[in-house]
Amino acid sequence: MPVKPHDDHADELADRIVTSMTDLAGALGRLNDLIAQHLGIAQTDLLCLHALDRAGTSTAGALSSQLGRTTGAVTHMIDRLEKAGYVQRKHDPQDRRRVLVEASPPGLERIASFYEGIDARSRRLMDTLSHDQLVTIQTFLLSSYEGAVEECEHLIRQRG
Repeated sequence: MPVKPHDDHADELADRIVTSMTDLAGALGRLNDLIAQHLGIAQTDLLCLHALDRAGTSTAGALSSQLGRTTGAVTHMIDRLEKAGYVQRKHDPQDRRRVLVEASPPGLERIASFYEGIDARSRRLMDTLSHDQLVTIQTFLLSSYEGAVEECEHLIRQRG
């Protein structure tokens, strides 16, 4: 038995929101692809740099898990990015046998410059919304992100 009465208008709005999310994901994917092209790197390389920007440093194994790529593919990616000056390898101070990867600050600054326009547009839009609306949007986006991560994990388990 449904908890609340069926509402066709709510269903239509939910459909439009899901469609908008799909459209946004596609547009951001295209933006990332264009930025990667401008930088002369692969789109997956750009995603790796975003991950390193958030993490600060990481191991190849952790990047492999996060990006859904084999450790061999990630090692080749790190080689390419190191050669291009976007990352550097360093020994872990706690375990000298372990190698950490970190993004270079100049590389991150170059990448960030490509996002200045979308950042400014987003902030102008957020300036038109109330604090409560922004909290609701943040909650929705975080929950949507977590749902996407769970769906990725589900698909990985199905494949394995």
